[in-house]
Amino acid sequence: MTTREPHEKKTRHPFKTCGSCRKSWEHWQDFVLDPGVRLLGFQAIENLPDANLVVFEHKCGSSISLLAKRLRHLLDDHSDRERLPVLLGSDVCRKHCRLIEDLEACDRPCANSRDRRLIQLLLKMRRARTHKPKHVSGN
Repeated sequence: MTTREPHEKKTRHPFKTCGSCRKSWEHWQDFVLDPGVRLLGFQAIENLPDANLVVFEHKCGSSISLLAKRLRHLLDDHSDRERLPVLLGSDVCRKHCRLIEDLEACDRPCANSRDRRLIQLLLKMRRARTHKPKHVSGN
């Protein structure tokens, strides 16, 4: 049996760091569910859906952008594996992606509608966090 040198411990980078106050969040859940972080909008990048951004505001006053693809693993569907067309600007587009603050879901078979489903999921998770029932002891 040969002896192997121990691997160097990999430095783990935080999931996200605020560019202004330098607060960091280790995991996506910490960031998404932080009460000091508010979901502001969605910025669709025309013809480049992997560059779509989810925009948040941190309590320090700074905005924090996050690539939507970093959270797509939360979606139950397999649309990420499909190459959905980008319908932004087409005749069948519902035009939700024109306004960053428009967080409505979209029913179109579009790469951006996938990220809009993601936005709805994030909003639902944040609502559930704020409405968790408190455990009452039977004493």
